[in-house]
Amino acid sequence: MTADFPRDRRPSDLDQDLSSGYDPKKEPETTVDRDTEDQRGPFERDRDRILYSREFRRLKDVTQVARAGESYLYHDRLTHSLKVAQVGRRLAELLADFYEDEFDDLENHINPDVVETACLAHDIGHPPFGHEIEELLDDKVREKSGEDKGEEICEDTDSDEKTNGDHENEDEDESNMQGFEGNAQSFRAVTRLGSHRSGIEGIDLTRATLNAIEKYPWSREADANTDEDTDDKWGYYPSEEGYFEFTRAGVVDGRNKVMEAEIMDYADDLTYAIHDVEDFYRSGLLPFDQLLREAGELRNLLPDDFGEDNDIEQHADTLRSYAKSYDMKLHDFVEYIADDTDIDASLEDVLAFFVELRDFATVAEEFYTPYEGTQEERNLLNEFSSSMISWYLEATEEDPDDREYVEVGEHNADGNPTLVVDGDLRQEIEILKQLTFYYVISNPTLRGQQKGQIELMDRLFELLYDEASPTSIDTSAILEPYRDRLSNIEEGDDGARARIVADMISNMTETQAVEMYERMSGGRPGSLQDEIMRQ
Repeated sequence: MTADFPRDRRPSDLDQDLSSGYDPKKEPETTVDRDTEDQRGPFERDRDRILYSREFRRLKDVTQVARAGESYLYHDRLTHSLKVAQVGRRLAELLADFYEDEFDDLENHINPDVVETACLAHDIGHPPFGHEIEELLDDKVREKSGEDKGEEICEDTDSDEKTNGDHENEDEDESNMQGFEGNAQSFRAVTRLGSHRSGIEGIDLTRATLNAIEKYPWSREADANTDEDTDDKWGYYPSEEGYFEFTRAGVVDGRNKVMEAEIMDYADDLTYAIHDVEDFYRSGLLPFDQLLREAGELRNLLPDDFGEDNDIEQHADTLRSYAKSYDMKLHDFVEYIADDTDIDASLEDVLAFFVELRDFATVAEEFYTPYEGTQEERNLLNEFSSSMISWYLEATEEDPDDREYVEVGEHNADGNPTLVVDGDLRQEIEILKQLTFYYVISNPTLRGQQKGQIELMDRLFELLYDEASPTSIDTSAILEPYRDRLSNIEEGDDGARARIVADMISNMTETQAVEMYERMSGGRPGSLQDEIMRQ
């Protein structure tokens, strides 16, 4: 970003009405210094505002992958976000220190406080029970808005009728809101829905932090009109277009993320890939001990000097036939990678990675047995996960083994530095993520649980939608602050009603969602105005 667009400027500093559109290049003549006695910098204040927000605190009761029960201490989205923040900050510090003499003005592209805050906030808009509910809410909002999910979003037209692509910068409750997406909802939460000070919308974060949160800096409409493969992700709704323009002022690289957002994204992938393995090995769902033992057996077939002048491709046929003949779980997983994923990895790549993991994890023989929860096993598991993260983070520095996994490189569009992650590392992280998918997410027991959660949230949405009528405000189950917004919409604006319900649900904890459904459906006594239900 250029000096004309200060990174520490906040939306509230602008003498403009964000909801009606504005010129983001027009800066106010004066700004109000509200924190004259505050010794924190603007980006430190951003971090603290996220940490103290209600939207962040609720993540302690939101599923990361599997719903935490009484038996297992799975990572929830709060603990995940805290660990992502630690990893992201450390990576930012390492990169800024190692490359400070190589790139001019690097401090305006890599600020550890900005990265840490973006990591804390990156999941803040995600609804209860995981990604399956994102898809449900997307379907519901588009259905109620009269959108066909399968229909391509079209360009603006001259027709007076609202079409899928006919978006001005309209009120927040405009019916055509392009469905629901967790990342776009996170941007909506920090810019509009969150609370900070009276008279200010949202949490009022700086331009730099908002940019770092934008993992997908485009709208759904823009995504539909490009040939790029973006996996149906987008970063803002039309209602927040003004905030988005403010955020991206001075950024000339189009759809590309700023450096701090790239660091946040990488820290997210790295953290949950490793901690998911930790979670589900500990719970017995992922046979990581057996996979490592089998990798050890394959390693014994390789020459002692493997890794120096030898390539695993020379021995691939031997390893493959051995693994298949002994019906190894590792062989089954390798075949799954080859046949059922888009990972650009050969059999040799996957085998080599597990052989490397086996050599890496030789902290003690006990690690290759099923987890029983002894103190020694807890210590070993903590050592393994922390060492894995350190292994990847320290690859940012000069290494005698030439492991240049992560580095700062030139940006193709405007010359600004960007994050360059080695393809082998991307591949390894994807393999770790697929372990969780293969052994956990595809597990019939978990799928059955998710089916029940989807059904519950579907019914809850419909119950709340029926209540979300401007004519029944006095008796509505829609609670504040959503009730006040409900009174401002026109009767018959079904899309606006759906948006309010989606906002309300996405800001619930899972306990609140279950309790509200049970009370609204008559399955549990109690008032909707009880403390647990109040937002």
